[in-house]
Amino acid sequence: MSKDGDHGGLSSAAAADFDEEDQVIDMDIHNEEQPTTNFDAGTSAGHQGDEIPSMSSFERYMVNRLDGFAENQRNLHDLCVTNFQSIDNRFQSMDTRILTLDEQNEVVQNQIFELQYGKDD
Repeated sequence: MSKDGDHGGLSSAAAADFDEEDQVIDMDIHNEEQPTTNFDAGTSAGHQGDEIPSMSSFERYMVNRLDGFAENQRNLHDLCVTNFQSIDNRFQSMDTRILTLDEQNEVVQNQIFELQYGKDD
């Protein structure tokens, strides 16, 4: 703002329009549906008398969005862990089956060896 009270050289009508647009944007932020939080102003249950600083509706909105994002990340992590455990279990099962096949292959090779060289005795 300049000394004269105008908005940096804007006409008074343009300045009024600019202020109205800011107010409309502010009202949109305040009118958005806000999920409830545990961070409302007041006293905490464990520390009576300790005031939690009050937050604006935008700050509460952002905290709720971040909480939602953190919850989604935890869910994604749990899903990944579950999937990796399933893959690990499948590989362990394959290892067991391969070892069994190796043992069976050794038995068959021994039988073939005995058939080829055992009859010549």
